[in-house]
Amino acid sequence: MKQSKKQSKKWYRLDNAAKIYPAVRTKKWSGNFRVSMTFKEPVDPDILQQALNDIRKRIVNLNLELKKGVFWYFFEETDRPVYVEPDTKNPCGRIGGKHNHDMPYRVKYYNNRIAVEIFHALSDGTGGMVFLKSLGARYLELKYKIKPAPCDGVILCGSEPDPEEMEDSFKKWAKFRTLKSRKEMRGYHFKGVKLPDRQTSVITGIIPFCELHKLTKKYEVTVTEFIVSLIIEAFMQCQSESRVRSERPVKVSVPINLRNIYPSKTLRNFALYINPGIEPRYGEFTFKEITEEVHHFMRMNNKEKYLNAIMCKNLSDEMNPMVRAIPLGIKNIAMYAAFKMYGETLVSSTFSNLGKVTLPPEMEPYVERVQFMLGRFMSGMPSAAATSYKENMYITWTSGKREKDVERIFFTSLVKMGIPVKIESNC
Repeated sequence: MKQSKKQSKKWYRLDNAAKIYPAVRTKKWSGNFRVSMTFKEPVDPDILQQALNDIRKRIVNLNLELKKGVFWYFFEETDRPVYVEPDTKNPCGRIGGKHNHDMPYRVKYYNNRIAVEIFHALSDGTGGMVFLKSLGARYLELKYKIKPAPCDGVILCGSEPDPEEMEDSFKKWAKFRTLKSRKEMRGYHFKGVKLPDRQTSVITGIIPFCELHKLTKKYEVTVTEFIVSLIIEAFMQCQSESRVRSERPVKVSVPINLRNIYPSKTLRNFALYINPGIEPRYGEFTFKEITEEVHHFMRMNNKEKYLNAIMCKNLSDEMNPMVRAIPLGIKNIAMYAAFKMYGETLVSSTFSNLGKVTLPPEMEPYVERVQFMLGRFMSGMPSAAATSYKENMYITWTSGKREKDVERIFFTSLVKMGIPVKIESNC
């Protein structure tokens, strides 16, 4: 946290994971995600606006505006108002620009649902869920006069801000013992016909969590490992049916919440990615074999020492004195090239699981569901995100492709395994 010499507004350097997103943002696309909460009664926009105004007084992240410096982008404190707005058919549109200046988030409502869409430069899914829960808690407090407890990730308006919420945990926990190379083979990409730039296909499958959990026990894997295996199998089938000359690895990028490894309270980004996958050129794989490959890869790579080496590699580029001295315009070109080389190109898809969502007991009677979705990726590749709330799991696919082959194969596989699936879509 810094203080300007010319004015009293505080400013913050972007964390290491955040730096790439403003650099690769285009006029039509930015890397966003969305968390939403559905109540049992229609949303009152006026009360929601008051809840947002109140929670902004407590959570520092919600009062930051993205600014462009000489060498880096940065966040600066702002008192600019943020207004709740009606939801749209195509979620997670570009954030920033003249419409909402460069406020890195927006709040929407539709019928019984409120949603927070967040530019990934501001926070990750875990931080976003804290924003949503805290906003929902304040809304219910104003509407129904309940008093939610400050637990399960809910921050109450009257509490004092914790300095650790704005901590750059990457720099705090990096050990710099060794650096992990980013080199990997380029992954298979589902081709398909690209949708118009501002259009996103959204398909949500609602499944009984207990039934899915029983199935994962049969395969001796976690829920995340099981779903990643299903995604890999779906992409492998699509690649096989496309009859390509040379088959490529099918890999799924899985974010790892580093707060589960290091005692961090940050509401900024603090996650890294590992990419389990299958090499189809080795031959045909049964689903059981895929689950075994994914399970062992996740167990081997989701470890503190390995993840710290990835973290240190990312930070080493940022902290290089020569890199720091390069003007931002040139940095943007270099980061865009690096994103093309080491970003979406390496993987076939992404799966992000925020796990079981819990709420203070005072809130539960009013909340029907809690969901998470990724914004459309630059390449348009189909990707999935999930949450579990009460008895259900919500798996949401977002895609920039007209064809729905991957999603169809994925959900059909669940049904064939005996898992009932209810489908919702904006298509």
